[in-house]
Amino acid sequence: MSTKTERTKTIEILEKEFKQAKGIFLTDFNKINVEKITKFRNNIRKNKMKYVVVKNTLARIALERCGKTELIPFLKGQTGVVLADEDGMAPARIIRDFQNECEKENKELKLLNVKVAYVDGTTFKGDDIKRLADIPPKDVLLSQLLGVLSAPMSKLAGTLNGVMINFVGVIDAVKRKKETETK
Repeated sequence: MSTKTERTKTIEILEKEFKQAKGIFLTDFNKINVEKITKFRNNIRKNKMKYVVVKNTLARIALERCGKTELIPFLKGQTGVVLADEDGMAPARIIRDFQNECEKENKELKLLNVKVAYVDGTTFKGDDIKRLADIPPKDVLLSQLLGVLSAPMSKLAGTLNGVMINFVGVIDAVKRKKETETK
């Protein structure tokens, strides 16, 4: 049993983590063996995220304090929390890959089900969480946006260049015609 001081410290740490996180994924880690959860945690750490198992009562208090009360109803059963400070959607991809790997081993066993996800101020449930995993990372989306924005400018520059070349060609032809007429 932890002391009141330890519980208070844990709540403060969770509150700080919840406030900073761009992505919060509440998972049910029931039925996962130590080997699999260790592999999952290592993958999460490698991607600069955290996976913590929380006591629901302490997490509830921390979520209330930081204003993310929409997650509180999902604090039931055994709860593990993935916290992402940089890319809020990255945990969805890692969880999906983990689940696919586990399904290859045992089709009937669904591991690490996501109860709810909170990404950049929006709550996702059910099939919406699976769709998050299909969204490309932020840097890929930004490069695609840059390509879309620069394409019209490139076409405009090419068109203007073509107009200028044609204009110079017409002036040159007029010049040659004038020279031949004066001779």
